[in-house]
Amino acid sequence: MTLDPGQRGYEQALSALFNGDAAASDPAGILQPRHEQDVVEAVMRARRDGLPLMVRSGGHSRFCAADGALVLDLSAHFTAIELDADCVRVQGGVGMGALLQALAPHGRMLPVGTHATPGFGLLLMGGIGHLSRSLGLTLDSITALRGVRADGTPFVMQGDGQDPNAWRMLRGAAPFLAVITEATLRTHERRPLDVRRSLSALEGFQDRLESAEALPHSRSCSFVLGVPPDSTQAAVLSYVVNVVEDSGDSTTESDCSDVWRQRVMGLEELPDFNMPGHDGSLPAEPMADTDRRRRLRSWIYAISVESGQTQPLATILTTAIQRAPNPLCRIDLQHIGGAVRDQPMQSSAYRGRNAEWSIVISGLWHPDESSAADEVKQWSDDLFDALASLSSHVYLVERHPGTIRYARQLQLAYGPDLELLQTLKCQWDPDRILPTLNTSTHA
Repeated sequence: MTLDPGQRGYEQALSALFNGDAAASDPAGILQPRHEQDVVEAVMRARRDGLPLMVRSGGHSRFCAADGALVLDLSAHFTAIELDADCVRVQGGVGMGALLQALAPHGRMLPVGTHATPGFGLLLMGGIGHLSRSLGLTLDSITALRGVRADGTPFVMQGDGQDPNAWRMLRGAAPFLAVITEATLRTHERRPLDVRRSLSALEGFQDRLESAEALPHSRSCSFVLGVPPDSTQAAVLSYVVNVVEDSGDSTTESDCSDVWRQRVMGLEELPDFNMPGHDGSLPAEPMADTDRRRRLRSWIYAISVESGQTQPLATILTTAIQRAPNPLCRIDLQHIGGAVRDQPMQSSAYRGRNAEWSIVISGLWHPDESSAADEVKQWSDDLFDALASLSSHVYLVERHPGTIRYARQLQLAYGPDLELLQTLKCQWDPDRILPTLNTSTHA
């Protein structure tokens, strides 16, 4: 089905997007394929008409829709989930939260991100979450991929026997090369988890970082730096997740007056990874504005930092959050290492395996505030630059093509694999309809 501007279905499809930048865009058309051949035809149409092709899975990314682009909306019909023993076949329109919910009755789960809304973008670029230290990245669970190359060629790939280079690049860089319509994933036993949340002042953040870096692989301690909903002052949320068999007390909260403890039966039951009030309660998610053009906009970076740099890291981050241009802005520190580091670097295109932290800089603003965009973007850019000397990797779930920082993002993301990726892109995407690897500021 093709939805054109002005049609009700066109507006409904855009209004359903989680990301405010994507929801506010005006694509040339929205295609909702039912079968793989429909995907092939969409790719060929984009090539023929010279249009960028944007793929909508979970609707979480600002790259799922854009002005003048052809949007391939997999979420409408590519939603099948089939469990087969300890593996699951899942189609490309399924969000990670929905996948966890489908697996739960079968006693299975996957290590996915810290929020429920992302889709295949997270799966294919990495997938960092609260169980990454014990179970690895989401992409480490991939055993097979099905899709359509950007030249219109369908493919099925199971392991590296067929094309080792393509198999490696598809796990960590697939959005540059192909539309992935189905993935087969190895699942894990669904486990009870202990979660401990606490709020504390910015002072002492370095000590909490150091304590977190000493934790065993079965335990993660992630953080959010931001403004609680019942305050005007920035604070630190500590979010500790333990596999139940390793549920001893964590020293990361020893200086906090309040710790909110909860035992859940699986990853999908964890409380939201968001700033709580000082009583531990999480505010209700605000209703999305019915006007799709008036939703929050974002300018986000995700930077990986290795362990042992807690002093400069704490100084940079606490200074930055105190200078944030509005209370919507936040900084997340997602705790990795452990099982992520145990996988060989050459096993995929994801090259942040030596890092301890994935730092997500979220600059957010409301589009009604005319001067906010430049101010927030400058804050995010400045923090990216301030972390440059500590950065070992950039996690390209968020990227900034056409800017002066994009070349550095690509180099940090793929390092020595970048040349191979660019070569493969020329072969798989000769008309450059998928996201660009061009580092020009005029891209």
